Amino acid sequence: MDNGFGLKKAERLCSKKAIDALFTGTDSKSLSAYPIRIVYRHTEEAGIRILVSVSKRRFRHAVDRNRVKRQIREAYRLNKHILTDIENSPSGLDIAFIWLTDKHQPSQLIATKLTSLLDKIVKAKTAS
Repeated sequence: MDNGFGLKKAERLCSKKAIDALFTGTDSKSLSAYPIRIVYRHTEEAGIRILVSVSKRRFRHAVDRNRVKRQIREAYRLNKHILTDIENSPSGLDIAFIWLTDKHQPSQLIATKLTSLLDKIVKAKTAS
């Protein structure tokens, strides 16, 4: 029984080629809602893939970096239904979530900011 709230391996951005295209491509776009910045790019392949990045410069200890990554993944997992129009289209989307601060934030704040960023992606897609 799949309720759509999972985060499968196919939804993770793992390919070095795709990651390089996301960060060096001219067709990539960036949005920020402090403390999260996203870089996204529309792709030819169907489906949405995500990458979560928390710099070692921000949090020296792995346990802190992993906590923030877990919070971002959980917020995305619960709010990915916002992107259903893009998910059902023949083109796909690669998204990188980048953490901008060196302070921990409450999960509710992260979820709110992430939701606003996903809404902006949908509005940009419908406007074009």
